[in-house]
Amino acid sequence: MSTVEQTTTQIPAGTYVADASHSTVEFAARHMGISTVRGRFTKFEATLEGGPEPRLRGTIDMTSATTFDETRDVHLTSPEFFDAERYPQTTLEGRLENGRLVGEVTLKGVTKPIEFRARVTGPNTDPWGNERVGVELEGELNRHDFGVSWNAPLPGGEFMLGDNVELIASLSFVKQG
Repeated sequence: MSTVEQTTTQIPAGTYVADASHSTVEFAARHMGISTVRGRFTKFEATLEGGPEPRLRGTIDMTSATTFDETRDVHLTSPEFFDAERYPQTTLEGRLENGRLVGEVTLKGVTKPIEFRARVTGPNTDPWGNERVGVELEGELNRHDFGVSWNAPLPGGEFMLGDNVELIASLSFVKQG
């Protein structure tokens, strides 16, 4: 069966686990109102339960944040941002329905409802006989809602960082036996 984008969420029944080597979890934030700084989390896990009411659960290791700038990455894991020593994981849990992921995210010990755009692709079978399904997520969080409030004023009255952070995930799931 060839990969087909699903307009409705139709994931065959079963448990699927994200293949981290073929998946990404990324973020983007405005810097000084003139550019976007992008980064990614290199360590994460996700599970997808298929069937008539598909559910997705994921965990991100906050110490794995990278923007490919060591000084900034250390600052991101500090108490001023993710406070990764006290809150080493962020979790996401929700149901896939009608092109959306609706659920909750917990970041820095704060749980809030979320809604992300979701696109399901597949199913497809890889050359080794594994059934795969893809899920792509896009959404935005207000970082202040989770106590991620560090900022610095600029001379013109603006602030260094924007309030909203984009989250983008492209996940390749493999069906478990």
